[in-house]
Amino acid sequence: MTIPKTYVLTHGSWHGAWCWRHVVPLLTAAGHRVHTLSFTGMGDRAHLLNAGITVETFVQDIVSLIESEELEDAVLVAHSFGGIPVTGAADRLRGRLSRVVYLDAALVESGQCAFDTYPPADVRARTLAAQQAGGVALPVPRVLSPIWGLTPDMPDYPWFMRRLTPHPLATYTTPIHYSGAPGGGAAVTYVECTAPQNPLIGSARALAAAQAGWNYVKMAAPHEMMITHPRETAELLLAS
Repeated sequence: MTIPKTYVLTHGSWHGAWCWRHVVPLLTAAGHRVHTLSFTGMGDRAHLLNAGITVETFVQDIVSLIESEELEDAVLVAHSFGGIPVTGAADRLRGRLSRVVYLDAALVESGQCAFDTYPPADVRARTLAAQQAGGVALPVPRVLSPIWGLTPDMPDYPWFMRRLTPHPLATYTTPIHYSGAPGGGAAVTYVECTAPQNPLIGSARALAAAQAGWNYVKMAAPHEMMITHPRETAELLLAS
């Protein structure tokens, strides 16, 4: 008999709750509850975009969902940039999470911001792009990096591109604070996507590999594996 789990799925830069469209039915068909969210100012909440959105806003988005839904023993899943606010939220949700899953996700030390771990050239390029777009958010990329694993010949490509929304710039520049190790004391799985490997989160992989007791998994899939490899993603989450 399957014991039902509760999953909370978060997203990365430019994304929204929509990016889990292929994975959610697989989890619910297996008898589990699934909650997805779009961070403030992104996805279906893009109309709330403003200059005051920081990484703390994203942390509170997660905490508020779990508290308002009265979730216990939840599996909190982070993709990409979502790893940073998930780490902050996990610290505040001690005892309410059964596991944290970092899916090719960003990890920073307490007191760091996302840009602290980026190559200087990338920081300058993203900052300039945001400034040229009004200074509030990083505009949607016109061309996807090969690490994403999505190309114009794929059926999901047009859907994916039209759903992307600008990413609030201040979430990259404001630090996250937490105590102890990332994960808030819950069991942790870190998933590294290797086909290809994401060069922007090399420091995250190193930080994850250094954590005692973490389950470190390598998947032969691209960064957007929840879209390109939904069944493998669901199976990974079901095994968590």
